Amino acid sequence: MRMLASVIGIVAAVAGIVFWGIFSFDNPYAPPEMGVIKNLFIAMVIPAIVALIAQFVIRKWLMFVAFLLTLPISLYLAMTPGIFRWFGIVAVGYLISFVLLFFEDRGTKALR
Repeated sequence: MRMLASVIGIVAAVAGIVFWGIFSFDNPYAPPEMGVIKNLFIAMVIPAIVALIAQFVIRKWLMFVAFLLTLPISLYLAMTPGIFRWFGIVAVGYLISFVLLFFEDRGTKALR
């Protein structure tokens, strides 16, 4: 189950970085301003990097931190029409990865 949680977390993190790149450099709706690009970088790419680090050092609380950091902007973008609603799936991926890691740790502790 740890492998599944890692794959989901890594895919969500890479998707967050890819969506930020699309939003910043190939936005099909309107060219964003530099301030918006910087804010979205802080809100989505930095938590994605934290999530990638969390998968390699196996710290489930880092996945929860990444989820909490992306939750507000992901909820906002999930309600917009178009491709950027998929930012919501990134936050859900972080949450699923955290939950799988959390219950996997609890399950192994219960067996000891």
